[in-house]
Formats: sequence, structure tokens, C-alpha cells
Amino acid sequence: MPPTLFQKLFNKKHGLVSPARDARDDCVFSWPLPEFDPSQIRLIVYQDCERRGRNVLFDSSAKRKIEDVSVSDLNTIYSFLHGLDILSHFREHQLRIMSSSARYERYKGNQVLFCSETIARCWYILLSGSVLMKDSMFLPPCSFGKQSGGKRGCECIILEPSEMIVVENSKDNEENILQREVPLRQSRRRFRKINQRGERQTITDNVDASSYISLPADLTKMHLTDNPHPQVTHVPSSQSGCSIASDSGSSSLSDIYQATESEMGDVDLTGLPEAPVDSEDEEEEEDEDIDRTSDPLLGRDVVRECLEKEPADKTDDDIEQLLEFMHQLPAFANMTMSVRRELCSVMIFEVVEQAGAIILEDGQELDSWYVILNGTVEISYPDGKSESLCMGNSFGITPSLDKQYMNGVVRTKVDDCQFVCIAQQDYWRILNHVEKNTHKVEEEGEIVMVKEHRELDRSGTRKGHIVIKATPERLIMHLIEEHSIVDPTYIEDFLLTYRTFLTSPLEVGNKLLEWFTVDSLRDKVTRVVLLWVNNHFNDFEGDPAMTRFLEEFEKNLENTKMKGHLRLLNIACAAKAKWRQITLQKPSRDSPLFFSLLGGSDKGFGIFVETVETGSKAAEAGLKRGDQIMEVNGQNFENITFVKALEILRNNTHLSITVKTNIFVFKELLCRIGQEKNGIPHIPKIAEKKNNRYSIPDMPGDVEQMFPREKGNKKMKANTVSGGRNRIRKILDKTRFSILPPKLFSDGSVSQSQDDSIVGTRQCRHSLAIIPDLLQPTTSILDFSNPSDIPDQVIRVFKADQQSCYIIISKDTTAKEVVSHAVHEFNLTGAPETYSLCEVSVSPEGVIKQRRLPDQFSKLADRIQLNGRYYLKNNMETETLCSDEDAQELLRESQISLLQLSTIEVATQLSMRDFELFRNIEPTEYIDDLYKLDSKTGNAHLKQFEDVINQETFWVAMEILAEPNQLKRMKIIKHFIKIALHCRECKNFNSMFAVISGLNLAPVARLRGTWEKLPSKYEKHLRDLQDLFDPSRNMAKYRNILSSQSMQPPIIPLFPVVKKDITFLHEGNDSKVDGLVNFEKLRMIAKEIRQVVRMTSANMDPAVMFRQRSLSQGSTNSNMLDVQGGAHKKRARRSSLLNAKKLYEDAQMARKVKQYLSNLNVETDEEKIQILSLQCEPAYSTRKYGYV
Repeated sequence: MPPTLFQKLFNKKHGLVSPARDARDDCVFSWPLPEFDPSQIRLIVYQDCERRGRNVLFDSSAKRKIEDVSVSDLNTIYSFLHGLDILSHFREHQLRIMSSSARYERYKGNQVLFCSETIARCWYILLSGSVLMKDSMFLPPCSFGKQSGGKRGCECIILEPSEMIVVENSKDNEENILQREVPLRQSRRRFRKINQRGERQTITDNVDASSYISLPADLTKMHLTDNPHPQVTHVPSSQSGCSIASDSGSSSLSDIYQATESEMGDVDLTGLPEAPVDSEDEEEEEDEDIDRTSDPLLGRDVVRECLEKEPADKTDDDIEQLLEFMHQLPAFANMTMSVRRELCSVMIFEVVEQAGAIILEDGQELDSWYVILNGTVEISYPDGKSESLCMGNSFGITPSLDKQYMNGVVRTKVDDCQFVCIAQQDYWRILNHVEKNTHKVEEEGEIVMVKEHRELDRSGTRKGHIVIKATPERLIMHLIEEHSIVDPTYIEDFLLTYRTFLTSPLEVGNKLLEWFTVDSLRDKVTRVVLLWVNNHFNDFEGDPAMTRFLEEFEKNLENTKMKGHLRLLNIACAAKAKWRQITLQKPSRDSPLFFSLLGGSDKGFGIFVETVETGSKAAEAGLKRGDQIMEVNGQNFENITFVKALEILRNNTHLSITVKTNIFVFKELLCRIGQEKNGIPHIPKIAEKKNNRYSIPDMPGDVEQMFPREKGNKKMKANTVSGGRNRIRKILDKTRFSILPPKLFSDGSVSQSQDDSIVGTRQCRHSLAIIPDLLQPTTSILDFSNPSDIPDQVIRVFKADQQSCYIIISKDTTAKEVVSHAVHEFNLTGAPETYSLCEVSVSPEGVIKQRRLPDQFSKLADRIQLNGRYYLKNNMETETLCSDEDAQELLRESQISLLQLSTIEVATQLSMRDFELFRNIEPTEYIDDLYKLDSKTGNAHLKQFEDVINQETFWVAMEILAEPNQLKRMKIIKHFIKIALHCRECKNFNSMFAVISGLNLAPVARLRGTWEKLPSKYEKHLRDLQDLFDPSRNMAKYRNILSSQSMQPPIIPLFPVVKKDITFLHEGNDSKVDGLVNFEKLRMIAKEIRQVVRMTSANMDPAVMFRQRSLSQGSTNSNMLDVQGGAHKKRARRSSLLNAKKLYEDAQMARKVKQYLSNLNVETDEEKIQILSLQCEPAYSTRKYGYV
């Protein structure tokens, strides 16, 4: 049998193929002696952990050189990647680099692909099957998991047998793939300059090669990625408690503990010093920190580089760059994408450096069409009238070959005017040959659809027809038609924008139900519905008609026995449902609830509302049949028994209930109860038949031979045994899907894998240093597979004599567990049952409030306020926990000012807060706002985020002007400049711009005496920040940074620019052309919105944003306290005591910043702000001081 491509790629040197063996086979194989070569020995060093699975510490075959792979092999892989629709936006050089590290993998269903908090080392291209990440389901063909380093923000579950291509995300590969292609021959730099007299000078030279970072010309000289993609159960070293990956940018707590011990011995750390803000030591430390963050803000001007190239030298990559820039200009409005592409390929760049230069004389023969890229020109007509044209306007010839002459004189009004010019012959040819590229579809003599032929590159391989305009009915029908490689996102674009030309979504829904009855269309219809639910569930939630459509579609799936598709629909609906807050008041504890419950963890489900009495207070408050109860009065109901849930609901008169609609799982619960009554076991399983899952049509059968696979395994394995099953159950616990056989489980045991060499779930007892009472030998091992179980927070617990201790807890640690640990820490002799945890708080008026916390109260670190403390109270004694003196001290500690706060923490919390607002914006909100649509869901999130920039701008001004002391005002200005620099590190351009705008407001900028005291270094930092938002050439500098491939999510863009771009696409292009819906316009709007939404595709992790920053509890995704058994126990115990105080103080700083930001009182009246400015410094000049 001839060797496969897989064998050729990875066994070329000696022609060796590892003997086939079963993963569970204990037989030992050896290579034939004559062919033995030391290079064939593979050394793997790994560490097993119950919590994290197997972690590969060293793999001798991880780094392989590409010399063994021929160019033809790479071309074979490249051809396959090049043919995938979802990679159509990648350039040729990017695909070729991906070809060198991509590999094919297959997975069984019901597995965890990767866990939350693991390092993102790769991303995936889904070929078949389906996966679930956070609240989104991914169907093929698609890509997911793309993240530039840092920790994963959520788990990924493989829902059914899946095939995928894995692309490494290592540093070498990432740096190469993010660089733009540089041709083998140097591009000629060609553009024109116009002097004051209107004379044109053509500048032609060669580009300095050193200004580019070149890619290797010969791909056979490149190396494969240094770090292989770990198997599903492997976890990066930063999660094991042993070491930290060098590229993660963060450390585990155990690393810090180890460093602390080696450097400090047994010295107690006191945390962040309470020194004055401007102490000498701190000033030096802050200056060093600012120096680290003040790298050059601006990179290469990629657009100008592309413009200055000779047209013959422009690559496909250059044209794509120009297209992105030009589509914002009015001159190109209503042009199809193919016309714009051709215009970009022939345009010449022209520069006029001085104002007053004459570009065209009156009566001069025209030979070009001009578009203004920067600056302003004035056309003076012979009749004395004049007209000003600015960026994006055009002048010159019309698309005709006739001789044309200029009417009037065209001269520049400002310096540095820039244009692109297109020769008359090219302009006429491109605009008058549109018809040959279009295909019209007629029905009953009328044109119902117009398609355009497009080529995405010059190779001719990516070409096809794309819909540019059609009737609404024909656009709906196109949902189930075949889409070409040049239009891979038609369904997504339609589902986002249909609301602009259809009055009701039922027009689409009814058609889909009709087409579902046709066997050949059933799979396509199901895919459309799944994408619709997954992308825009708000179209269904709260709309009774669309809810009925979903219920009918569910019945159709059930009747046609499409069990796998039905389960995917259940998953998508449950994952996308939003939480709602219901508040109920009962006259007494004995009063009825007016609703009944079902479920409970004893049945393997959450708590569901079975019935709601009509006309009751519960019904009026919005409680509905099928709602799942998530929380009651702060207590988690996601994994609680039915009896306990009912007890809590009945024993409280005030009920704050958090629910979410989960009707499908509720029906599954009813079905399960019915089966149990009839004695029928319920063991559902996703079907593994090819025709019952999603696959790419006509996928080559030898695709798995085309890509290398880690370790050469036949199939990738994951947590398919009971240990992994428990992990999946915990991850899916919020929605409770029965994709696994029902099995009562608890955190009390973790089974050892049947194939421990792969899954790696060997038991290892966790250190008793965290909460020893929970881990006594008589108790079972905790399962930390759920991230909320991981101890990564610190609280401080007091006694009545004001002694205190620091306790490291997890998010789900309960008050009862804290009491048990506090009794142990204080060396008290009484039983833990005789004590309780109390929260004491002091109101601004000095009133002391005290309340006992329920035993099951959790999220303790998140709930405590600055004006509150936790106390351990003896239930058998009456004692005063907090005296008046202690209360006054606590009140003083809760009063904070800006200068007391860490600039890094302020930037972090600003970014975290704003990012949460930004990511909550539904894509449909942009459309509703743009077209002024009156939707049921509205656009509240969009309006809220839109107001952020004004609030933050005036906050900066008010904070400065409210300070009467001039020196402190200067320090506040310096503080804000630091905050802006740190916002840049967070990629929070919105807050960065708001801070700069606040400093540039006239009432602030006029404070000459204050600005004179600002150190020159900070003046330079401010100028650099301002330069980034230079408005010239449509904010080209900012756009250049934002659009660079190296700028990866999470990103908070400058929102006014986002809104301006979307608004221009709407107002600059007609919604209807020749009576047909202009879908080309809708496609551009959808693409713009998709790019904005993509900025939220990764979680905002402060550990990645600030690589030098110490751990902070107050930020999400905080690093884990990763302490393991055995030899680590003593070290971890001592280290945790040393560092707990520092961790607590870091967390207190985060709390202070959060409280400060939540209590901001911003004045937006500009007249009042001006009065405050005059009170700070009287009027001495009407001229701004120069910081505007």
C-alpha cells in the first residue's frame, strides 16, 4: 500500500511508521534494530493532577523542523485551506504559514475540548460536528477559540463527534502570520507631488528593505511551532502549580509564593504600603511603570505604503487594505465591491504639501478622477461662486472617453492635502463594464435578483457569484440555495439585516417551516434556524409568535427523529436565554408562593417553575411556567435539592429571584419524570451517524492524511470516562442538557480513568493549606474541575476583640465553611456549629448595622463593601462586635479620593466595566439604532455604552476642577495621563480618548498655572496620546493601529468612530436600487458590525493586559491558587500565610476603585464647569494654553 500523506510528512527521514496500537494496550513495541536511530526516541515528561488532568511538561518531538516536509506537501495542505470558505479573508502568505503548523484532529462527542483558565495556544477550524463555548454554539464550517495568548475565558464542549483543523498559536507562528506579505522583489514607491505652481513631479524610487519585516522566501526553511497543541486533557504548565508558561504573561499564586519564600524567608509581607501618593519611592516606581508603557504608540502607516506602490506592484493584500480604507469615503458610495476593488488596483497617490497650490486651472483638459483623502480644496468658478470639498469628496472627469475640461480653478486650502487619482481610461473601463460581471434572475418578465461575478484574488481560484440586490422574497429563498466561496456569510448577514426590509420575522419563519417538509431542504433549514437562534435569540425571546414558531419547529424535529439536531437546538436556546430579576413580597412565612416547582439536583436538573397561578403576584411580576430559578436572595439554585429550594422559598418573606427561560429543558424534565413513572430508563445520546450531524459537503476522504496529528493517534481522546463526565456535568449544569446518561454524582469522588495514560485523572489530594476543615481524611476529595471551586479570593474575618485572620476561599465557598476555617485559625475550642458569620456595616450617618449570614451564603468576597467587615460571632454569647471607635475608623477607610487609587487598577476597572457594557450590546441593536426601528428588545445596551464617553470626559474635568490646590490639580492631571496610558495597554481606546478629551476641554486647558507645573515627560506622553487620535485622513493613525492584525481581541474601540462608520454606510448608500433591496449595502453594514462584535470575542484578562502587574483579586479571571499535595504542602501552607495579607490588600484596592467609579457624580453643564475653572484660576487670557 502506498504511503499516506501523513506518513510522508512526518516519517520522511527514515521511512518509519509507528506500529499501530490500541490506547489501552499494554504491549511494548520496539523499533527494528537495523533501523534504530536515537532521533526516533520520544521523551515525554508529564504531571498528573485530578483537577487539571495531564500536563505535558516536556515533549522531545514537540519541535520539528519543516525541512522534512517538501514544498509539494505544503502546497497540498495550502490548497485545502485555500478552498475553505471561512478562510477566504486570509491572504496567501497567511495561509501558507498556517499550512506549516496546521493539523487534523478527530474527537468523540461529549468531551471537554479545553477548560476555562487554560492558556490559549491554538485555534480551531470546525469541519464537522458541533461545539459549545460559553453561550454560543458553533456549527461547521467555522473557526473558534481564536485568542492572542492569555487564558481561556470559558470552557469548550464537543457536543457530537467532530473533525477539526488545529492551528498553533505559538509566538513564532503568530508573529509571522500577523505580518503583511512583502513581495520577493522590492515594490517601487511611486506617487506624485504638486508644487505651488501646480507642476507635478513623480516620485519613483525603491522602498528601503529594512523598513519591512520580511517573511522567509523559501517555506522549506521555516520551522514548525515550538509548542505542540496539547491533547484535550493536557493543560499548560501554568495550571499545574509547577511552572508558568513564558508566553502567558501571568503567574500562578504558587509561583509567587515560591519566589517570596526564596527571597523573603519567613518575613511577613505587609502588602501595598499606605504611603502618600507622591512619595519619592512611589514616584520612581510609577515613572518606571510609565516608561514601560510608553512604547511608540504608532506603527507603520500601512495604507500609505499601499497607496505609494506602483499599481503593478500592488498585491491582493494591498488591495484589501485599500478597500477597507476607501469604503468609508462618500466618493465610492453605491459602487459594488468589485468596482471598488478594480479602482483600488489602478489608483495613483498624489500629495500637495502646501496650502494655496493650484491643482487644476480653469479650462485645463482633464485626464483623471480625483478623490480627496486628506485636507480641503476650493473650486473657484468663473461666475465668482466657490465650493469647498473635503475628505471623501471627488472632482475631475466623468466616466466617459470624451475630452473634458475643468470649469473653475481648484486649489488647496490647507497643508498636506492628499488625493488618489484614477486615469480617465481606467475610470471609464471599470465603471462601464459592470454589466458584463452581472447576472440577472428574472421571474415572469421582472428582474427579481441581480448577482455579480467576483474574484477575491488574482489566482482565479476564489471566484463566484454574489447577490447584490433582490426582492425580499428572493432573498429569503436564497437562504436555502447554494452559496459560492465569495459569499460565505450570506445567512448570517441576512439574519442580522432582514429586519430592515421585512415587517415581521414570521415571514422568514413560515417559509422555513414550509421548506422543512421537503426532505432535500431539511438539513439546510435546520442549519438556518440553529444559526438564527444562536446569533439572535433576542428575536425569539419575549415574542410569543416566534416562541410558537420555535415550539413548532421543535415538534417537527422530533417527528422526523432528528434527535441530534433537536438537542443542539435545546442547547442553543438554553445557552442564549437571559437572566431576569423577579421580586416578590410575602405577608408572612406561611403565605403561599402561588407557584409550584419541579426538578432539583437529586433528579439531575435545576429548579424549574411548573405552574404559576393566574392573576397572582408571581404572575404579575413576570414569573412564567418553564422558568429556571438560578438564584434566590443571593443563594445559588443551580445545583440544589428540591427540598432545600422549597425550604428557602418558604422561609423568606422577601424573595429576590433570578430566573431565565429554559422551556426546552423544562420539557425534558417533564419527559424524564414521565418515563420514571412508567419505569422506562432515559439514556439519551447524540447520534453519531454521519447524516445526523453537520459536515462540510464533499470533504475529501483523505483530509485526515493531509494534516499531521499529535502523537499520531487515530483519534483524539478526552474526558469521556466518569471523571470527565463529571466535569461536563458541572460545566453544563446551568442548562442541564441530557447529552450524557443520567447518573447521580457528587463532588465526593473522582473515578480514575480507564485509560489513565491519556485522560490523566489520577487522584492527588489537595493541600490542606487552603481550607483544611473541608479536606480532613474522613472527607472525600474535592473536584476542582469547576473554575468556581478554585480558591482564588481572600477575605478578612474579625473577632469581637478586633483580632483578624485572612482566609483564602473560592467563589462558591459558603459562610458555614468560612466559620469552620475561622474557628480553626483563631484556635477556638468550641464547635463550629456554635458560631456564625456576621456582616457588620456602617452607614454614612454612622449607624452600625449587623446581620447574620445564612450558612449557604456564597460569593463572600464579592459582596463585602468597604464600609463593612465580616465577624465571627459566638451564638451562645451576647457581645458587641464593632464599637463606635471601630465604626468611625471603618467609615474613614471607606472614604476615598482619586489620588489614593492605583492608576493601573483604575484603568483596569474602567476597562472591565466598559467592556462588560460593550459586549452586552446585541448585534441587532446596531441595526435598530441605525434604521430607527421600534423593536421589542430595544437598544438600551447601545445607548448605555454610547453615554460612557461623555460621562468619562466630564468626570476627568470635574475631578481636576474640584481640587482647589494647584499642586494637587497638577498631580490629578498626571494621574489621568497615567490612566490613559494604562487604558492603551488594556486596548481601551474609548476611555483613553475620553480622558484625553477631558484634559482638552477648554475649562481645563486654560489652567495655565497648573499645566506649567506638569513635568515635561508627561507633556510628551500627552502629546503622543493626542497624536494617536489625529483626525486627518479619516483618523488614519487610529484606524491603522486598530486594523493591524496584531491588535487582537479584547478591544474597546472608540465608539464615536464606530457609529460614524456604520452611519456613513447607511446614509452613503441607497437602501433600494431599481426597486430591489440593496443587499450589497446590508452586507457591508453586517460586515462592519461583525468586526465590532469580534472585538468582544475574548475575555478581558488583566493578567494579560499588565504583564508586570501582581495578582489582584478584584479582577475577573484572576490567577488561581494552585497548590497541590505531597511535597508542596508545607511550602504552600507557609507561603499562603505570608501572602494572604497582600492579596487581601490588592483586593481592597480593587474594591476601592469599584466603589469610587460607582459613586461618581458627574456634572455635564458646561457653564457650571466654566465657573469652577474660573474659581481655580481667574481669567487672564482668552487664549487656550496650548494643550488642546
